Amino acid sequence: MPPGPGGRRAPRPLPLLAAAMCGLLLGLYALMYAVALLAAARLDLVLGIIGIVYLGIAVLCVWGAVQALAGRSGRMLVAGGAVIAVLAALGIVAALGQGQLSLWSVVLLLTGAGIVVLVNRPAARTFLATHRAPRGG
Repeated sequence: MPPGPGGRRAPRPLPLLAAAMCGLLLGLYALMYAVALLAAARLDLVLGIIGIVYLGIAVLCVWGAVQALAGRSGRMLVAGGAVIAVLAALGIVAALGQGQLSLWSVVLLLTGAGIVVLVNRPAARTFLATHRAPRGG
C-alpha cells in the first residue's frame, strides 16, 4: 500500500475490512461444505458436481477478500457474496415451498448481500480506486 500523508500508510476503510472478513468466513463455510459434498460424491455424482461448484465459490470468496484487502479489486469479493446470496435465496424459496424456513439460509443471504453493499460503499470504492491505479515500475 503506498504511503499516505506524512509517510504513513492510508488505513483500509472499515466497510472494506468488514466485507473482506465476511468473505473469508463465507469462503471457509463454502470450503467445508465442498469437502463434505466431495466426500459424499462416492454415493452420488450430483453431490460431486455440487461440491465442485462450492469449491469454486470458496476460491472466489477467499481470493476476492485477499484482493480487496490488498487494494487491487473488490469485484471477485462482490461476485462471491452475490453467488452466496442467490444460492441462499433459492434455499429460502425451496424451504418455504415445503412450509419451512431455514434461519441459516437467512444468515447466508444477509451476509452475502452485506458484502455487496459494503464493498460498494463510497469509502471502500475510493480506497480501491486509488490503490488500483497503475504503479510506476
